[in-house]
Amino acid sequence: GNFITLLRSGEEYFPALEAAIHHAKHEIYIETYIYQMDEIGLKITDALINAVNRGVAVYLLLDGFGCKDLAKSHIKKLNAAGVQVMIYREKTSPWTLQKNRLRRLHRKMVVVDRRIGLIGGINVIDDYDVPRDAAPRLDYAVKIEGAIVEDIYQAMYRLWRRIAWLHMQSKPQVIPEKFFKKRSSSQSLGIRAKLVLRDNILHRRDIEESYLSAIAGAKTEIIIANAYFLPGWRFRKALIDAAARGVKVKLLLQGRVEYFYMFASHAFYSQFLQHDIERS
Repeated sequence: GNFITLLRSGEEYFPALEAAIHHAKHEIYIETYIYQMDEIGLKITDALINAVNRGVAVYLLLDGFGCKDLAKSHIKKLNAAGVQVMIYREKTSPWTLQKNRLRRLHRKMVVVDRRIGLIGGINVIDDYDVPRDAAPRLDYAVKIEGAIVEDIYQAMYRLWRRIAWLHMQSKPQVIPEKFFKKRSSSQSLGIRAKLVLRDNILHRRDIEESYLSAIAGAKTEIIIANAYFLPGWRFRKALIDAAARGVKVKLLLQGRVEYFYMFASHAFYSQFLQHDIERS
């Protein structure tokens, strides 16, 4: 009962996001690791403020480290306009040895009117907001309509409510179901889909296990496109075993090293090449 559209990088994602915000009637939830006030960020900000002015409730959850460079004046502007903004874990010093500094909000999720969902790897930042002469970012997301949007909404609502409690803020308003017209969830329409989430308590391995299951069942080809590729030994072994049984394995990885730990991902290349795993 789901209708899913692949969105290729910001060129397709941001117009879809703007359109969803523009047509919102009741509520918008957004979670993002990075919210940059470049050309894209300013356009999304204007769209959210316009939505508030139409009477839409807007909830924006930002990561404290990913948005460490976002000026407080921009957050004040959003709050003053009626956009409800909260920070997930204020920035922690990179020099601290506390492991929990790595526990960030890496989800990039949007739900509009419990009818449209956007989920993937794209932050609110221009693809071309990169160092001079560097290639633009390559990333993907999906636009979702149908039964699974409710699952995405519930996950976002629960997280917002929990962070609001920690910040001693009021819960998000609950809008009656009657205001939301949902697309038919008939199993004869659309496709089957499942939402898989990760947390640091009960679901630390859920996404990894989904990957491993798919890799183990692969018969002809595996293509992985990932900006930050730092696989554990089980993941590496699964890919090598797949290649050994004749599966064509291709890795499309980011060449530009933006963060120090990405050097570690390059260390795995020689191991993969020994087992006929392609990378580009």
